[in-house]
Formats: sequence, structure tokens, C-alpha cells
Amino acid sequence: MAESAVSFLLDKLSELLSEERHLLGGLEREVQSIQYELRQIKQLLRGFMERDDSNSNVEWIGELRDITYDVEDILDKYMLRFQRRRGATGITGCIKKAYASVKNLQARHHIASEIQSINCKLQSLFERHQRYRSMDQGSSSTLPKYECSDGRGDALFTDEDDVVGIEKPKEQLLEWIRSTDDGLEVISVVGMGGLGKTTLVKKVYDDESVKKHFNHHVKMIASEYKDDKHMLATLIKKLVGEIKGSPPQELKGMSEGDMKEFIYNFLREKNYVIVLDDVWDISKWDAIRPALPKRGTHGCVIITTRSHIIANVACSETDHVYELKPLPEDESRELFHKKAFPKNPCPDYIREYAEKILKRCQGLPLAICVIGGLLATKDNSAEEWEMFERELKGGGSLEKIRKSVISLSYFDLPYYLKYCYLYLSIFPEDGLLEKETIIRLWIAEGFVVPKQDMTMEEVAVTYLSELFSRSLIQVAKRSIDGRATDFRIHDLLRDFIISKSGEHNIVTISNGGEMQWPSRVRRLAIQKSFSLSQDTDNLKCLRSLLLVCSGNMDVGVISELVRRCRLLKVLELRGALLECIPNEVFKLFYLKHLSLRNTKVKLIPQSIRYLVNLETLDLKNCNVTELPKEILELHKLRNLLVYTYKSESSNFTFDHIQSFKAPCDIGRSLPLLLKLCCIEAKESDGMKMVKEIGKLTQLRRLHITKLRSEDGKDLCSSIAKLTNLRSLLIHSFEEGEKLDLDYSVSLPFLRSLYLKGCIEKVPKWISSLNGLTYISLSWSRLREDPLNSLQDLPNLARLFIHGAYVDGLRFKAQGFQKLKDLRLIELRCLKWVIVETGSMPGLQEWNMRDCKLVTELPQGIQHLLHLQSFNICSMGDEFVERAVEDKRNKIGVNSRLAHVPNVRFFKGMYGGVWNFDFKL
Repeated sequence: MAESAVSFLLDKLSELLSEERHLLGGLEREVQSIQYELRQIKQLLRGFMERDDSNSNVEWIGELRDITYDVEDILDKYMLRFQRRRGATGITGCIKKAYASVKNLQARHHIASEIQSINCKLQSLFERHQRYRSMDQGSSSTLPKYECSDGRGDALFTDEDDVVGIEKPKEQLLEWIRSTDDGLEVISVVGMGGLGKTTLVKKVYDDESVKKHFNHHVKMIASEYKDDKHMLATLIKKLVGEIKGSPPQELKGMSEGDMKEFIYNFLREKNYVIVLDDVWDISKWDAIRPALPKRGTHGCVIITTRSHIIANVACSETDHVYELKPLPEDESRELFHKKAFPKNPCPDYIREYAEKILKRCQGLPLAICVIGGLLATKDNSAEEWEMFERELKGGGSLEKIRKSVISLSYFDLPYYLKYCYLYLSIFPEDGLLEKETIIRLWIAEGFVVPKQDMTMEEVAVTYLSELFSRSLIQVAKRSIDGRATDFRIHDLLRDFIISKSGEHNIVTISNGGEMQWPSRVRRLAIQKSFSLSQDTDNLKCLRSLLLVCSGNMDVGVISELVRRCRLLKVLELRGALLECIPNEVFKLFYLKHLSLRNTKVKLIPQSIRYLVNLETLDLKNCNVTELPKEILELHKLRNLLVYTYKSESSNFTFDHIQSFKAPCDIGRSLPLLLKLCCIEAKESDGMKMVKEIGKLTQLRRLHITKLRSEDGKDLCSSIAKLTNLRSLLIHSFEEGEKLDLDYSVSLPFLRSLYLKGCIEKVPKWISSLNGLTYISLSWSRLREDPLNSLQDLPNLARLFIHGAYVDGLRFKAQGFQKLKDLRLIELRCLKWVIVETGSMPGLQEWNMRDCKLVTELPQGIQHLLHLQSFNICSMGDEFVERAVEDKRNKIGVNSRLAHVPNVRFFKGMYGGVWNFDFKL
């Protein structure tokens, strides 16, 4: 983490020297000097692994972190002082400037003195660390080397009877091994640390069928080898040694290429199995892959990894990736009882504590084995188990698991991902982590490192993907096209990052209880409650205030906190008990992220103009309906979210979105906008808003409402310029208002399209949206069959048709090849539906609501072999009777619904929720 702190500060100093040089005055040389010292220290850190067991190292890192915070604080306060002097005009302004110049000279002298003092501290720290390293290297022969066990060795000592839940994955791996008689078979087992990947692969490797199937058997732990050459040489020794041979005499002098050639020739025309355990780096696989012959052999390579990327790359030709997951509850309990009660069953009087302890293990086999084994050494007294459960709740007894399983994954992260990962501790236990929220917060905090030809948001997505690929976060929810939208963190990992985050002063969490505060809190996450009765002197340098509880802080507490914390960059107040924004908020010069989501704020005052560094303004589900013209002075704004869902029933109420009125000239003034939701299309000061939108060429998401028929041509002209759009919502002024959209538009990256209003026929340009995964046509009054225009969209996964006037729908053969979800709502002229063989082969869910003229079940629905749910709501009595009769199999071999696991009937929708009736 020391490298992380230094790297972020170096980035900030570089930005300061390049973009704000004119404000530094005589301080430029001092800042450059600090930059030089920090670079020297960073070079040291490159080859120096942080060790939790080294007290001197922890102390050194803590000092370095404090110094970097000192530098950041001094420079931010300095910049804040001189930024305020800019822009003063007129006679009064000149007088103020003259007076301020004297004060500025004094301030510069004072700050220069502080910077010089910090420079001396850095030099001293650098020299002391050099001496420490020298002493450490000189005594390395006599001091024991710290080894962080990762738990893989435990698999070698696991009794067969202690293995639980392994039969299904073992059988799958054996089936893949048996499926190939010639060539090369590559199998990947992927999952977070502690799930038992090594144990599983060992059981497969030791299986009698595998021993008989292959003549050569080799096991290697990839992470143990210092470089590729070392790994290849070891493989040669193991292959040759298995046939009682000797490695070639020239092995030491061989190049990597010669080693690969030797292995290749050795394995040709042979049957072999190689286990490559714990692959952390794709380069390890890249090194060994060319040495494995594809033809003229029968080979199987099994790798274990925590990285989904490595697993998929290795199996790009076979697709044989097995993702190991936590044990289900019953198997977790079985394993726990085997370890904790090896001789006798669990006594009833401690069963309650046993269940609580087991729940904390979250199905992680290593955790269950370690904790169960520890409990087996204790007396079975209720008092001792209760005390252990409390200790475990505090995380004390998980330390071994953290070090052996989690630390390796954490320390392997690059510096920028360490900050990002520890920052996730702000989210409360059992809460979902919204992808979009995480991304906006990471960017505002400065954690995202810019990359050429990528937006900061796109870079942040790669960070989430990497954390997922390393099994450090889990996907909790996906969109219809498979993209992750929400994440969660395993409880053991969450305990770890809370501990590390506090240790390195990344985030301080207030949960209502007594706690020891750091001397300087950088980021405060209030998860339960917060009282101003606490000493808040350590909050003066606070950079982020995040309210992530249910909103039990009133405006007075928030105002006072903000007043004391003038350097805030992030202010996340969702759910706070606010009806107006405290005036103190508008004095936060550095503020980048302001969220008032789910508050009762109604008005945005003109003083919003002072938040010149603001990048995100989140007013979702507030009562704001109009923004002042001063919003146009926030030229760095990237996300403007101002809308409210007025009705829980969403699309089933026409005017369910409360949008906002924007001032004119939004296109020229806010050129960096990526998300704009939901803006009204009304004219402002004689300027057409639909024309202004065409100037926002960086937009990824646009929701626009209250469109008139005459706006159609200008709107299409504007959105044709928005070639980066991913999501587009177009909403007419009222139900009968026609949306005239039949003009030329090309949106190559559009994924989601929502059209709400009368269109009568599908606009021609929609059929060219090859990236489209979701389309909603609601209140459409379509008179032409829309399916002909939509059936060939190659990635369409969800189709929503509402309020069309067609009398029949025919899903043609080979159409809708990727469709998973179909919703036909209030098609009151619809009489029949036909599904031809070969259409919608992957459909999983079909909803029909209020199509009362349809009396027959969809013809051909029996061909939809992957259909899991057929939901029927407010349909005619005859349709319902036929569905019930069919599902109960009263019509024999002609049944259309016999293969559908869930056929559900609903009476209607109330408050946005389907009123369930019964299920067959």
C-alpha cells in the first residue's frame, strides 16, 4: 500500500505541475523536489514486498503514508486559497487583489517552509530505509524467512473421508478427460482461494481411471517458479525422471526455445497428463503452451487458477472451464461436523453457536476445515463456543485464513487495484455493490489511471473485470445480455478489506459503536449512525463523506460536518433526511461527486455554480424538476441524473417518469457529459433542446421526454451525431402524440432502446442496430407486424411490445436467435401467435398480459425447449382454461406446455407487483 499512496501522490503532483503551474508561484521548485524524493522511494518499493509480520516495515510504511497525506493536504489548502483569488474584477476586485498579494506572499513563505520540512522528512525516511534494507540483507542467512502459506499443501493431507461435495465436479472433469482420444485436452478449474481447487484436481489426478488412461503423470505448482525457464527445466526433469531417465546434460545451458522443443519431441506420440496448479500469470501458460503437441499425441493439461481470464484463454479451443463455487448449506454442515466433531455428533446445547459459526464460513471449504479443526481442540461447553462465536464475529480467528488464502490474492494486485479494492469496504454487509456507483466513486476519488483511447469509465470497468477474474468479487446480478450490473463480496474477503482499509487509513467506517479514530480520517463511511458529540478535529482533512445507511442523519449534522471538511471531493448523501441542500456544500471547491439520491430535495440554487470541479450530480428520485442556468458553468460535468419514477408500475403507466427542464445552451456548455437522464425536450428561450443534444457527442446514455411530433426530424439529426450512445430512451409528450422517427440514424454501439409513444411502424434504422440487446416498444399503436424488422437483430435478448394494434404475430424460423425474454403486453387486437420451428431457440421467459382476444395457446410454443417460465396475467377465461388443461396434461400428446417447468397465473398488477394467483 505504500507504493499505492506514493503513486497516487506522484500522479497528483504531475497534474499540478502541468495544469496549475501558474498558481504555484515560487513553490514550483519545492514541489519538484518532493516529486524527486518520492520517485526514489517508489523505485525501492518496486522490489520490496510489504510484509505484515515486519514491525519495522509497517512503521516505515505508516510514516511514508502520513507524509504523503501531509503533502496532499498542504497543496490542496494552498490551491484552495489561491483559486478563490481568481476572477475578482472591478475597483473592489483590484483593492482585494492588492490586499491579498501581501497575504499571499506570507502564505507562500509559510507553505514553502512546510514543504521544505516535509522534504527533509522524506530524505531522512529514504536514508533510514536504505539502512534497514542493508541490515536485513546482511542478516538474511541467520534470520528465518517468512513464508505465507496459501493452503494448497493442505490438500496433500486431506483424508478421503473429509472431502465433501467433490463428486459432481470430479465426475465432470473425468468426463472431459475421457471425451478426447487424440490431440490435446486443456481443462481449467477456476475459483477464489480456499474453494478446494487443488484438492479437486488432486482427486482427479489420483483417480485409478486417470492412472490407467495415461502413461506419464506430472504435477507442478506454477507459482513456485521464479521464471519461465525454471518452470520448463523442472518439467523436463519430471518427465524424464518418471521413466527413470536422466535429464539432458546440456539442460543448464539450454535456451527457453530449446527446452520447449525438447518437451515437444518428448511428448509426441505419448499419453500424458500434466497438472499445472495455481497459475497466477498468463505468461506461465504462454510459456508452456507451445511445448505441448496438438496432434500425434493424447495429452491432457489441467490448470487451477483464481483468474477467469487465464482459465478462458487456456481453454479457448475446448471451452472446458469448471468454475468451483462455495459449498451449499447441507454440504458445508456435513464438512463442518466432520472436522469439529470427529468422534461424536454435535451436542444440542451448542448447535445454535455451531450454526452461527458455520454461516460465517460462507461455504468456503478451507475456512470450514480450519475453523472446524480449531473447534475440535476445544471443550464442548456452551460458554466456550459462545465466546468463540463472538471472537469470530470480530474476525480474530479468521486471521490464519486471511493470511493463507486472501493475502496472496491481495498482494498480487497492482497498486491502483489495491486502493480500488479496499475502497469497497464502504458498502455495508450483505449489500449489493452497484457497478455504476462504484465506477463514479472510483473516478471521483482519483483511483482510476487514464489510458489512451479509453474513457475513465471504460478503464474502471476493466478494473472490476480484473477483480472478478481474480475471484475477489462475485457477480450478483447480470443484465439480459450477460453484463454484470451488481456485485457482492464474500464475507471473509469483506472482513479482510475492512481490516486492511482501516490499517492503511483508506476508509474509516462509523457503525454506531465505540471506535478508535485515526489521527486523520481521509474517508468516512457512515453505515449506521454518527454523532457530532465525537471529537471531529481528525476530520479536518476529510476527502470523502459517504452516507451508506438508511438515512438517519438530519440536515444540521450534515451541515456541520461539511463546514468542518472543506477539502471534500466526494459527498454521497443518498437517503439523507434532506429537503434542501445545506449552503456549506457550495463552498466545497474540490467536490467532484454529489449524490442526493432518494432525498426530498426540491430545488437546486444558483450557488451550484461554485462547484466548478463537479463531475457527477445524482438527483435520482428527488423532487427536482428544473435546473438553474448556473448549472452550465460546471464544465467538467460527466453525469447528470435528474429523474424520478412517479409510479412503481413503471412502463404500465404512460407518464411514470418525472424528467427535468434544462437551461438552453446545454450542448455547448457541458461538452463532457456521458449520461443525461431525463431531460425534457421543451424549447428554452426559443432554442430547441433536441438540436442542443446533438452537440453532446460524448453521450453514452440519453433519456429524453415530452417530445412532440414536429421534433422528430431534429431529434434524429441530433442522435445520429451521438455515435457513442449505449442507451437511448425517447418518450412522447402524451399518449396520442406520434413519434416521427423514420429518418436516417446510425448508432453502432447502442445496446438498449426504449421508445414510448405512438410510432405505428418500426423505424427502418432500428433493423441496423446490430449491437442491440434490449428493445421496448410501449404505447406504440403499431399497425404493422414489428417482428419482420426485429427478427434478424443478431444480439437481441429481450423484446417488449406494448399497446400495438396488430391482430397476429408470427415468429419466423431462424429469427430471434439470441432472444431470452419476450413480453407481450396489452395487445388488445391480437388474436393469434405462431412460433415456427427454429425461431427463438434460446427463449427462457415469456410473459403475456391483457391480450384478451387470444384464445389459443401460442402455436409452436412446444418447440421452445429452453423455455423456463410462461407467465399469464389478465388473459381471457378461455385462454386460461386451455393453459390449465394443457399443463395438467388432459389433452395427451398434443400438449404445448408439458415441457415448461413454470406456468404461472396472475390476476393483475398492483403497485408495480404482479398479483400471483396460482402455478402449475
